[in-house]
Amino acid sequence: MAKRIRKILKLVLLFLFCIVLFNVLEPLFHRRPDPDYARQLASTSFKSEVPGSEKIRCIDDNEEALLWRLRMIAGARDSVTLATFDMRPDDSGTAILAALHHAAEKGVRVKILIDGIYQTLFLGGNDLFQALAQHENVEVRVYNPITPGNMLRLNYRMHDKYILVDDRMYLLGGRNTNDIFLGRKESGINIDRDILVYDTSLGEGESLQALQDYFLEIWEKSTVRKPGLREDGDCTEQYRQLRACFDASKESYPDIEGFDRWEEETREVNKITLVHNGTQAGQKTPQVLQAIEYLAMEGDDVVIQTPYVICSQYMYEALELIAARAELKIILNAVEKGSNPWGCTDYLNNKKNILKTGADVYELMNEHAVHTKTILVDENISMVGSYNLDMRSTYLDTELMLVIDSPWLNEHIREIESDYQEKSREVLSNGQERDGRLYQGKELSGGKKRFYGVLRVLIRPFRHLL
Repeated sequence: MAKRIRKILKLVLLFLFCIVLFNVLEPLFHRRPDPDYARQLASTSFKSEVPGSEKIRCIDDNEEALLWRLRMIAGARDSVTLATFDMRPDDSGTAILAALHHAAEKGVRVKILIDGIYQTLFLGGNDLFQALAQHENVEVRVYNPITPGNMLRLNYRMHDKYILVDDRMYLLGGRNTNDIFLGRKESGINIDRDILVYDTSLGEGESLQALQDYFLEIWEKSTVRKPGLREDGDCTEQYRQLRACFDASKESYPDIEGFDRWEEETREVNKITLVHNGTQAGQKTPQVLQAIEYLAMEGDDVVIQTPYVICSQYMYEALELIAARAELKIILNAVEKGSNPWGCTDYLNNKKNILKTGADVYELMNEHAVHTKTILVDENISMVGSYNLDMRSTYLDTELMLVIDSPWLNEHIREIESDYQEKSREVLSNGQERDGRLYQGKELSGGKKRFYGVLRVLIRPFRHLL
């Protein structure tokens, strides 16, 4: 018996080793840029001389981000679609669940799409989420769930973050659905950016239709499945809790149900174009980076705001091409302030390689870590969405970015980026450093230095997965 148990344990360990080995090695083989997609970009018009039917609001405040989500969901008439990477049953996440339940109770069709790993970690055992998922007007599906058949696909994640309501509006950006990104919390948070798009043409807006088509494509993928739900039967108590939570939201934000000033609270833009990496749970062609490179090569002044930078050789080459054509600034979190230890550690290892591209780097010491993903090209093009300048966002995950032709939006974001630059240590491509006027340096503690020292060695074989 003991020999049999040892044999079984060895087989299990061998199986687990093979899974880990495959998940580490397979993503090393990146897809190259697609020439057909390059031609598609060249034939796409990203600009317009006149305003289109889609109006926007730029949302940079976390509490405002929660408020607009609640207004959208509570005001839905026919349908609500929520796609999210990281949703948690904390205060803000539960407020969203309660708003979705309220919509479902009114007869609104609710669809929820969640990344498989985070669904397992945070929602699989949550009673309120389980009850919501069993509502007759709610359908939940999971992107690439953790199952025996998917053990070799664990690296392929759904990093999208958006809400679609009726045929009228959507909200898309970089915020996850939890207290780190939403609500009134003042510590342990990240700063991010969303774009609310309101379509005045009743469903004819170009980017609205593109996002609807994208969702339908991903929703029907074979690797998108219904989650296993507990058959608890009576959900009365959970529904009572959700109603109480929604009532509490109405006390904090009294207008969420009756809000109707969508046109007044949004502004005209010339054009909005959706770009993405594809929907398959597998290796991605670097389409988002191709779009960034194409648009940046058309400009003279390019700013990239990203939480961190983790580059492949092609990514370095793309930055080098942009820097040879334009003045390129990259704004990222300083190691002393960043909330992602993997990104900070890789920056310590590859700072010289980033500077070799010709980019000027701004190491940002903001009060809170900045999770924003935005690219600015000259005075009219702004790209906002979920794409980090790292290999995971480039080759492994689903990613969405909006390309917005709007001088006023570009100016608005540049004012914020200018403030960030003043709070940064500027590192020029020649290695010279200069502290911004509002830069407040901070020394890493001895423990943090030792921690990063160990990580600098450990992450090298895995940096393509970070």
